[in-house]
Amino acid sequence: MRWAALVVVAAALAARGGGSVVPVGTYLYANPADPAQYPGQLTVRFATPGARRLVVAYGRKNRKDRVSRQGTTEAEREHLKPWLGTLSADGTEAAFPNLPIDYYDLVVIDAERMAVHEGLALFRQPAPERATPEFFDEIRGSLGLRQDRIGGWEGFFDSKDFIRFETDGERAGVLLQQMRLGTALAESGAVLKGCIHSLDVVWVERAHAEGAGWQVITRQQLYRDEIPARTFFATAFVPALQGLRVGTSPKLVGPIELPPPTAPPAPPAPAAPPAP
Repeated sequence: MRWAALVVVAAALAARGGGSVVPVGTYLYANPADPAQYPGQLTVRFATPGARRLVVAYGRKNRKDRVSRQGTTEAEREHLKPWLGTLSADGTEAAFPNLPIDYYDLVVIDAERMAVHEGLALFRQPAPERATPEFFDEIRGSLGLRQDRIGGWEGFFDSKDFIRFETDGERAGVLLQQMRLGTALAESGAVLKGCIHSLDVVWVERAHAEGAGWQVITRQQLYRDEIPARTFFATAFVPALQGLRVGTSPKLVGPIELPPPTAPPAPPAPAAPPAP
């Protein structure tokens, strides 16, 4: 039963794009049927090259935590996804030729250097004084490793790094990265050779019942891929990547400096095999 569940979860993740199974972005990033309907044009320049980086633009107006998904069409759901930029050969420029008019936060993921630079606004109206270490500990406890779940993303990923959060005291947006260090199977049944990584924004709300912790409202995956590295990405918050207004006129930003990121925590040691 355990292996059957693992096959199902790995296959579902593969369908979202990434790794050697489905190219990155096939399902994860916006791919509207008529992109020409969106007049926004954004070009971002970086001070340093990075030929392997991915640059993602995440609009603020149409996010899962702000829009009811009940009764939405597939075309409307495309609005809720992040947008993947087209990178120049040396990675110093990323172009987004067709964006809806909005404010955008950027995420730069470099799987070669194992670095993530981001400027994400995680919560619509945060109250910084409410973002206490105690609240963050509560959220870690609620979203951390769960022995009672074998399905879904909560049970699939066995290593989690909670990067930062924003809250008003009742709800919160959390940025975290996750890995699957344990065995994962492709839909064919073959063991995946790489490590599945995921970068996510998860919105949660504090449960009314005492001791119930924080409950997930919804989740947006910003990156997912099967790569050789079995360590977390180093991360850095970069204000220059936040709140870029895209209107009807072409917008050029940069060159943006990407500072050295903060070293990530070490992943947990693998669990000892059960005694025979």
